[in-house]
Amino acid sequence: MAIVVRNPSLEDYAVINTLGKWFQENSNFKNCGWSDGKVYGLVKSAVDPLSGTLILIAEDEGEVIGFFIGRVVEYFFSDEKIAEDLVMVFKPDRRDGIGSAVSAMILGFKLWAIRKGANEVSVGITSGIAGDGYKKLLERHGFNEAGVLLKSEV
Repeated sequence: MAIVVRNPSLEDYAVINTLGKWFQENSNFKNCGWSDGKVYGLVKSAVDPLSGTLILIAEDEGEVIGFFIGRVVEYFFSDEKIAEDLVMVFKPDRRDGIGSAVSAMILGFKLWAIRKGANEVSVGITSGIAGDGYKKLLERHGFNEAGVLLKSEV
């Protein structure tokens, strides 16, 4: 059966929270802490089609194997909007054969951003655990490098 990409429901909170916490604990964000309430708030917001939050769920035969979270916000310097990804995560043992699902999520995010009036879409790789082909996939979807991101823990 093919992986299905769908919108979330509040019932998806538990699996998003669990998989998201795994991501946080196993990525460059391992020292940043975790908030169950903040994740619940994101899921609750994404269920509302009028909100500026998008969550897409990747499901295989009824099992949630990954998710994507993005949002639309105004630039700090104008009233124009930018769509930004927050995270894309898949279960580590379910990453084979997810290219079509990842592409569907990226395309879905871009189309959603257009409907929300975004001026541009920004997707990054900051976790340190992205798959080898993710950057190339983003480039195939029309994304280009736009700068440099440097980090320093304090």
